[in-house]
Amino acid sequence: MVFIMGLIGAILVALSWIPQTFAIIKKEKINIDIKFGVMYIIGGILLIIYSIQIKDIIFLILNLLVVIMSSTSLIYSIKKS
Repeated sequence: MVFIMGLIGAILVALSWIPQTFAIIKKEKINIDIKFGVMYIIGGILLIIYSIQIKDIIFLILNLLVVIMSSTSLIYSIKKS
C-alpha cells in the first residue's frame, strides 16, 4: 500500500510539470530564472543518483520525470530569450 501511495504521489508531482511546460512553450514571454532552472536540474540529477544508490524506484521515477520536464522548460526558455 505504501508503494502505491508513493507511486501515485510521484506521478502527480511529475504530471504537474506537463501543463507548466506546455504553458511555457505557448507563451511569448518566459518567466523562468535561468539560475533557478540550472540549480533545480542539478539538484534533480543529484537526487536521481541518490535514489539509484538507495534503490528507491519511486523517488527515481519522480526525479527523472521532473528533471526531463524542467530541462525542457529551461531549454525552451533559453532559446526564446
